Amino acid sequence: MVTGLAPALALAPAPAICLALTLAPILPSPSAAQDRPLTADMTEVYRTGGVNAPEWALFGPAASLQTGFDGAGNLVVLDAFNKRVVVVGPDGRLVRIVGREGEGPGEFQAVRAIAVWRDGRFAVPDTEHSAVQLFSPDGELERFVRWPGEPRNLSTALRHSEIRADPRGDRIIARGVEGVLVEMMSFGNRLQGYPEDDTEGVDDRALEVLDLSGDVVAPEPVLQGWRAPRPEPPSSTSLDDWPKIVAAVEDRYFEPGLHWDVLPDGTIVYSDSTTYAVKLASPDGSVTRVLRRPLAPEALSERIRRGTIAFRLERLEERLANPPSTSLPFGTDPEQSRRRIRDREFYHEVPVVQGIRATWDGGLWIQRRGENPWDDQGPIDVYDTDREYVGTLSAGEPAMPIAFGPNGLVAHLESDEFDVATLVVSRVER
Repeated sequence: MVTGLAPALALAPAPAICLALTLAPILPSPSAAQDRPLTADMTEVYRTGGVNAPEWALFGPAASLQTGFDGAGNLVVLDAFNKRVVVVGPDGRLVRIVGREGEGPGEFQAVRAIAVWRDGRFAVPDTEHSAVQLFSPDGELERFVRWPGEPRNLSTALRHSEIRADPRGDRIIARGVEGVLVEMMSFGNRLQGYPEDDTEGVDDRALEVLDLSGDVVAPEPVLQGWRAPRPEPPSSTSLDDWPKIVAAVEDRYFEPGLHWDVLPDGTIVYSDSTTYAVKLASPDGSVTRVLRRPLAPEALSERIRRGTIAFRLERLEERLANPPSTSLPFGTDPEQSRRRIRDREFYHEVPVVQGIRATWDGGLWIQRRGENPWDDQGPIDVYDTDREYVGTLSAGEPAMPIAFGPNGLVAHLESDEFDVATLVVSRVER
């Protein structure tokens, strides 16, 4: 144990587990020469899900699960595939199931994200309802907050791909959806003769605040991240032009995205470039501080090109051999999927930052790319509640949590070769 490092993870004491932070010899590797290595010991509290789970814990595919902790240590799970919310207590037992598939109040039709407040309230946007449904801590539907204007058509139906509860109150902070999905929906609308949808909204490199205090959602853009320049997609109804449309809007391999999270005081933390420059912004989007480390992006090479394509093709063949419950990207034709993997363009360098998570008490875990450029599950830099660098956890020791909770709780998501999901909750202490 290294004195003075434990508070950096902002974890409260718990008798079951120890997160041991121990300085190890620093190896002079080019990519991590400035790392201060940490080791982490974590003990499992419970796991739920998997093939032998009770009926209430038979979750849909891993990609359909979204989670968040409340202040009592309950894990609130949106199981979008099964159109329900499952609340799991700190002991791993079922607390309640909220909702089911249906068109009525408190029922779900087209959902993909959840925001959980610390007092136990949660919000679930539902495309088919054209509203955000707000629930009380005991799982009762409090009210609908309607989206402004007429119900949106398909080109904006998937408007928000990620959401977080805003600690300032009845607000959600939301990221826009990927341009290729929006264009896919727009293309479908054009094929069917529907008018173009001029609804304004942010894209996947931007965040907006959704005020839910009234009867109608009040969106307000707050932050626009950087996007690499791209050509304008052609406006066409010809299927022959679809590859050109996709090429114009689809992210290239290694193109920097927007990685982000929200700290307990409302500060937005994000990365939008290939460099190690993690920005802290006030709730209005203005940058107040930038966290930097001397780690440079890697230039694209022919070795990286070949390795990336080989890696993606190998993953595709694994999915074809053991099909999950989710569809393959852009259709189910295997040869088309292989061709898309080979033909996709590359950005000119590999970003350093691959993920950001805020801890319950306001620290940060920042994940970097792995040893191979195509591996986005690399080492994790740990920052304390003052946002000062503490050290680096080796890749996979542990993996990046999908949620942080009170008293040292963290949640991870596992899935088997058939995409059967298991939620694993652990506790860490100083």
